[in-house]
Amino acid sequence: MAIDLNAAPTVPGLPEGFTLERFRAEDARPFYETLDAAFQDHWEHHSLGFEQWWEQKQRAHDFDPTLWFLVRDGDAIAAVIRSEPERNGGGYVASVGVARPWRGRGLGRALLLRTFAEFYSRGVPRVTLGVDAQSPTGATKLYEGVGMTTESAAVVYEKVLA
Repeated sequence: MAIDLNAAPTVPGLPEGFTLERFRAEDARPFYETLDAAFQDHWEHHSLGFEQWWEQKQRAHDFDPTLWFLVRDGDAIAAVIRSEPERNGGGYVASVGVARPWRGRGLGRALLLRTFAEFYSRGVPRVTLGVDAQSPTGATKLYEGVGMTTESAAVVYEKVLA
């Protein structure tokens, strides 16, 4: 899915007690744990373990943690977003996840719009992401709700061998 921004988006306010923050290195483990828990519903999800995940992210050629954001509910991390500076001709949302207890409160929307605003401020008006259209979390509806449209689709068939 993709969006081409004509102006900086407005980032909505959050419910009382929630704060939207930029990622800090000391957030790495709880950021990973929140993301991993949020993706338990995702087709073909396989946990890597924190150490392997964090090492891979830091070694990536496009590692830019200034494009990572999180939402806190007090001290707990409720939602996260991790983006990459360049893919598909613009910024790329690599993953966004809201932990189950906090779903349906607009946290994913706020993170997406904050990310779009960040890309726009850097002179990158195009943002893309990939999504499982069959996600039980309603991810596609969220992305459409922030103005993203489908650019391409693929159908995956799976046959279980006994």
